[in-house]
Formats: sequence, structure tokens, C-alpha cells
Amino acid sequence: MLQRDLLGTSTINLRTLLANGKRYEVPCYQRDYSWTEDQWEDLWADLCEVETTGRQHYMGALVLKEERTDDFRVIDGQQRLATLSVLVVAALHCLRELILAGVDADANEQRLGLLRTAFLGAAHPVTLQTTAKLTLNHANRRFFEGTLLELQTPPSVAALPPTEKPLWNAMVYFRDRLRVWLLEGRDGARLANFIYEVIGPRLLFIQVLVQDDVGAYTVFETLNSRGLELTAGDLVKNYLFSIVHAAGDGGVTQARHGWEAITERIPAREIAEFLRHHVNSTRSMVRQQRVYQAIRAEVTRAPDVFELLRELQRSALLSAALEDSTHPLWEEIPGGRKPVHDLGLYGVLQYRPLAFAVWRRLPGEVLGKVLRYCGIISFRYNAISQRSTNRLEQVYNTVALAVHEGRLTSAEQIRDGLQGIYVTDDEFREAFAKRSIPTGRRARLVRHILLALERHAHGWEDDAEGGSSTVEHVLPDQPAPEWQEDFPEDLHERYVNRLGNYLLLESRLNSRECANRPFADKLRIYRQSRYPSTRDLAEGEWTPEAIERRQAAMARMATAVWRL
Repeated sequence: MLQRDLLGTSTINLRTLLANGKRYEVPCYQRDYSWTEDQWEDLWADLCEVETTGRQHYMGALVLKEERTDDFRVIDGQQRLATLSVLVVAALHCLRELILAGVDADANEQRLGLLRTAFLGAAHPVTLQTTAKLTLNHANRRFFEGTLLELQTPPSVAALPPTEKPLWNAMVYFRDRLRVWLLEGRDGARLANFIYEVIGPRLLFIQVLVQDDVGAYTVFETLNSRGLELTAGDLVKNYLFSIVHAAGDGGVTQARHGWEAITERIPAREIAEFLRHHVNSTRSMVRQQRVYQAIRAEVTRAPDVFELLRELQRSALLSAALEDSTHPLWEEIPGGRKPVHDLGLYGVLQYRPLAFAVWRRLPGEVLGKVLRYCGIISFRYNAISQRSTNRLEQVYNTVALAVHEGRLTSAEQIRDGLQGIYVTDDEFREAFAKRSIPTGRRARLVRHILLALERHAHGWEDDAEGGSSTVEHVLPDQPAPEWQEDFPEDLHERYVNRLGNYLLLESRLNSRECANRPFADKLRIYRQSRYPSTRDLAEGEWTPEAIERRQAAMARMATAVWRL
């Protein structure tokens, strides 16, 4: 229970927190400093209110675990502690500017040293380097201690890496605002008073001390239960690293390297969805909100952590390849490249738990076949029939779990397991015959459909990706008056984006102002095309009935093209 793990809670101000000889370490696995101007502005507004009104201001909870006497690990609150430390650094920069300008130099030199010692750390008597009270994580520590605490300016601000630039930008933000106070009075005493006597005692934290990692992360989860500060990826990473932390820095370092191998392949904005797909490849389906809880329930020991990281690395490799049909992995998996390209066009992800399970448990040639099945199912289910994805996710999860548990071991068995989401021929034919797809961003999908039908009807193999071809509206998108007799406004809107109204046409032919010409003029241009279906268009006139007939014929062909 949470209560058992708490040593206690207390209210503590910033000056007592930092000016007490204690040291605080942000674990190496915590996320990097990430506050931006929005957070800095909010904090600055609060500080100005504190200075104006004299009231105290609560900064929220600070969760700490005591490692040794006077040494604490920061479980939650590192962003606030780092920002307030950078604020003090900004004040020291302002004091140094006064010193260099000869303004009350001796007194300001003393103020600078006393504030540095009180809030940031004391200078070593031999090296004269500051021993920091706050140690940031692996990515931020060197810049924070070597540049900011030493009041240095980086050789090139523009060249700062992403892990360091936010810290520098924070310092500049607060320095610029503190400078305003010095423009008239150039008053180092007032600046020192603001740091030491105003915000030092009036910024209050609720300090929560816990005695072990279980208690620490129980509190941590509770404080972040609404997901306002941390993503699912942050929660999972921090939980995994907290388990191996007891094994010593070597264990944490190994785990960090494993996590970095994952995030090098998966963008930060996609990590939560990636984790859900992986989890759903190993167990009954969980929603996004329950992914962290599912991992925590199953991973309780350091060996579990490293096994999960190995599996996640393998899934991350496949996930990256599923985003890119030119990925080198497809050179090793027969038949995988084309369905990956097609699945990208269809814009579906629900199949990925199954792909992860097959990749983990079965040979590569099976994965190539399964991806083909998923492509066909997705075209029928998503691209054409536009059915709800809830059923899709459930079936993919059920089949993925059967693969993971060894109950399905061949491509044929997996195909049979997917029959529940395979739209039947009759239903697919009917949906295709009525389907409208606006072009614009979906022009590639329309061109993909037309090329597939061209290959089926005429053995067309050239120009597999469409090359220089364009998607031509026979009934123009913006029709000339000649079209309005057969297609008044309501019918035009209903038929202009129907699949039966589209043709493949080379861009050089389309550039001859083909778009708005009468149908008879268009036919003369179409007969110059290299695409047989365009060249041999047999309709004598273009009417709603002609579009219906052509699309019904396309639907019959599509039923044969996209078939398990």
C-alpha cells in the first residue's frame, strides 16, 4: 500500500531545500529537460506576483527517495528544480554584468558567491569548479555543470544539441527579464534580495519522502495519473529503469542503451502507439490507457526488463520497416515489400500486433504472406467498405495471441483465422461499385487502384507506381457549361469522385487543357494514351449511367484482384 512506503510529507521552501547541504540527483533514465517558453512565462508570472503581493506560492509535490544521508534521488519534480536553478544562474549572469561594468563590484562579487553557494553549490577549494547541489540526467549534466553553473557562454548557441539548447534558452529567457530590473537602478542588492529573500522562502514544495522504489513509483504514477506531464513512453521507461536501478549503474546503463536502440527507430510521438501494438501482440487486447499497467503487471524483475527490451528492439526494427517499403529488411523477407507499400497507401495500422507476433515467432516467408493477407483485408475492409476498426483490432489481436502462444504456426492457419474480417465478394463488389474517393491527398490511392485494374485487365507491368501518370476526371471537377445537361449540380457532386469516373492519363496529354473539354474532345485525347483502358474507352457518351456501368465492371475485376 502507498501509506506503508511513505516516510512522510512536509512543506519546504526553496531556500531550505537547496541551502541545506543536501544534494539531489536526477536519475540517468529520467527524461531530458523539456520546459519551453510557455512554462517559463507561467513561472515568471507567478514569481512577479510573489514579489508584488508578498504571498507564498506552492510549486507542487516534490517526490524524493533518500539514497544516503543528505543524498536524494528526484523521482518527480526535476523540471521545476532545474528551471529554478537556471533562474539563479540567470541572476548570477546579471550580477556579473554589473561587476564587469564596475557597478558596486566588490559587493556584487560577494553577492554572486553567496547566491551560488546557497542555491547551486560550493566551489571546490582546489579546482574552483562548482560542486552542484542538483545533478541532472546523463544528457543534461555536462552542459548544466560545465557551462551554466560556471557562467560560461557556449562557443555557438546555434550548434547546441537538442538536449542542451532548452537549458540555455531558459537561462536567456530569465536573464532578459531580470535585466529589466537593472536598467534604471542597476541594483545588485535588489536582485539578490529577489532571489534570497523573496522567492527563496516564498516558493513552497510539498516534499514527499519514500523509502523504496515501489513507493516512489506508486506516488509518481498517482501524480501523473491524468497524463498531463508524462507520456505512456515516459512512464514505461521510468518504471523499467527503476527496477534495474538496484542492480547498480551498469544495469541502468545497459537498460538505457536498450531503450535508446528502440527510440532511434520509433519517433517520440509514435512510441505510445508502438508500445500498444507490441503489448497487443502478446496478450488479450488492451486500450492505450492501460498499456503501462499491463507492462507493469508482467514485468517485475530485472531479467523481465531486459527480455522486454530485447523484444521491443526486435519489434522496433519491424515497425521502422513497416513505415518504409524500401527498408533493407524487405530484401530478406520474400513478398514483403509490395504489401507494405500498399498498407501505407491504405493508412492502416491495426494489423501491426499480428505482424509483430509473426515476426517474433515464425519464419520470414510467413511474414511476407501474412502482410499480403493484411493488405488485401485492409483494402476490402478499410479502403473500400469503410467499416469500423473496432472489429478489425479485436480479430487481429486474437490471431496475434494465437501466434504468440504457438497455436497458429503457418500462413494458411493465420489466413483462416482472419476470415472474420475478410469482406465477402458480394459485399465487396457492392461497396466498390458505389465507392467515391476524392483525389487531392488520396490521388495516390486512386492511381494505385487504377494501375492494379490495368494490370489485371491488360497485363500492364510498366510504371508500377504510376510514374508520370495523372488521375483524370472524365466528368471534370469544374465542368464547362456543356456538361450541365447530363450533370446538373446535384448529380455532378454525386458522380465526380466516383471510381468509375477516373482514368489514368499521362501528364503530357492532360496538359493539353483536357480537363474541361466536352466528352467527344476528350475521347480523341484518350486514344493517344499508352494505357489500354483509357485508349479503348468504349462509351459513346458520358452520363451517370455510363459511370455506373463502368464502375460495376471495375468492381467485378477488383473482386478478383484483391482476393485471399
